[in-house]
Amino acid sequence: MSDRHLPVLRVLGGLLFLGLSTAAWATASTAGVAIVAVGLVTAGTAVATAARLPLPPAARRPWLAAAASLMLTACFQGPVVNATGWWWAVETCALLALLVPTVRRMNGRAGAIACAMVLGAAVAVLPLRIGLHLTPPAAAAEIGVLCLFWSLLAAGAAALGGYLRGQDSRRRRALADQRREQLLEVARDLHDFASHDVMGVVVLVQAARLLAREDPERAVELLPRMEEAGMQALAAMDRTVRTLNAQEDRDREGDAAGSDDASAEPSGRPPRAECAARTRDRQRDLGELPALAARFTRTGTVPARLDVPAGVLEGLPVQVSATGYRIVMESLTNVRRHAPAAVTVRIAARRVPYGGGTALHLTVTDAAEAGARTAERTSPLPERSRGGLGLAGLTDRAEALGGTLTAGPHGTAGWQVAATLPLPDSAAPTSGRHERTAGARHTAPEGTVA
Repeated sequence: MSDRHLPVLRVLGGLLFLGLSTAAWATASTAGVAIVAVGLVTAGTAVATAARLPLPPAARRPWLAAAASLMLTACFQGPVVNATGWWWAVETCALLALLVPTVRRMNGRAGAIACAMVLGAAVAVLPLRIGLHLTPPAAAAEIGVLCLFWSLLAAGAAALGGYLRGQDSRRRRALADQRREQLLEVARDLHDFASHDVMGVVVLVQAARLLAREDPERAVELLPRMEEAGMQALAAMDRTVRTLNAQEDRDREGDAAGSDDASAEPSGRPPRAECAARTRDRQRDLGELPALAARFTRTGTVPARLDVPAGVLEGLPVQVSATGYRIVMESLTNVRRHAPAAVTVRIAARRVPYGGGTALHLTVTDAAEAGARTAERTSPLPERSRGGLGLAGLTDRAEALGGTLTAGPHGTAGWQVAATLPLPDSAAPTSGRHERTAGARHTAPEGTVA
C-alpha cells in the first residue's frame, strides 16, 4: 500500500472503528464487558497497524492484543449468547488481519516469528471460548476440528505475511544493487573523464618546472594549456556531481512514493528505457574522437595522430561507441602517466571481420624514437589503486559486448592497446549524436591534430 492511499485507508478504518464502538455500547450488557473490550482492542490494533497510524510505542506491540485474547480465552466462563458469538467473529478477523502486517513489517526475523506464534496461538484457541460454554457443550472432536481449521487460517495469514516480507526484502536488495551499480558507473565516469584531464595538468606542470630552468618563456607558454586541462577536469567533475545529485533526488522521490508498495515490481528497477536514457545523457562516444585527440595534443607534450578512414565510425551502436571512447581516453591517460619518452601517439580505427560478422578494431599506440632514453620526471607520479577501473574495468566491458581488449609492448620502445568490439549485422545510426558528428568524422584530419 503506497503512501498516497493512507488517508483513504485511515478514514475507512476510522469509520469501521466508530461502528464497532457503537456496537460495543449496544451489546456490552449482554455479551460482557471483557468480551467487548478485548474485541475492540484487537480490532483497533488491527486497523491502526494496517493504516500505519502514529501510535505510542506501547500501542505498536501487536502481541499485547494477542496476549489479551489468550487471557480472555483462558478465563472466560460463559455464558455464550448471540452477541458473544458476534464479537468472537470480529476478534478472529482482527487477529488474522493483524497477523499479516506484523509478520511482514516486524524488525528482525526472530521477533517476527515469536509474534506470529503468539498471534497464531490466540487465533487457534479461539474456538475453545465458544465450544466449551455452549448449552450443551460441543463435542471434543468438533472443538478439535474447529481449532485445527482456525490454526490453518492463522498459518495462511502468517504465510501471506512471510511472502510479502520476502518480496519487500528482494525489492530492497534490488534497489541497493541498483544504487551500487549507479555509484560504480559514476565512479567510472570520474575516473575515465576527470583523471584524464587532471593527468594532463600534472604532466604540463612537470614539463613547465623542467623548462623554467632553461627557457622560462616556453614554460609560461604552457600556462594556457594547463588552464584548459584544468577547466576540462572541473567540467567532468561538475557533470559527475550533477549526476549524483539527480540520482539522490530520484531515490528520495522513489522512497517517498512507494517504499511499502507490495504491488510494486519486486526488482525495484526503473524501466530499462529510462535507465538507458540516463546512461546516454552522460556518455561520450567516438563521435568526439577528433576533439579528444586535439585536446590531448593541446594539453600535453605528446601529439596525437588520427588514422580513421571516412565512414568507419558511422552508425555505431551506442554501447560500442561509448566503450570505444572510454578505451581510447584511458589509453591516452596511461600514455601521459607511464610513457614520458613517447614522441607520438597513433589512434587507429578499422572495421574488420570477426566471428562471422564485423567488428570495430581500435588501437592506441605510443612510440619513442629509436634509442631514446627514458625521460626522468621531475617528481614521481603517485600510485593510485585501480579498484576494478581503468583497463581492467574496460576489459570487462569489452568482453560483455563479446569482444576483446589487450595491452602490451609494441615495437622496440612502445606500447599498444588494442580492442575489438563486435558490431551487429546492420549497424545503423542509433542516436542523434552520431548524425551530428558524422561530418566531423569525415573531416577528421590525418596526421597531428592541433
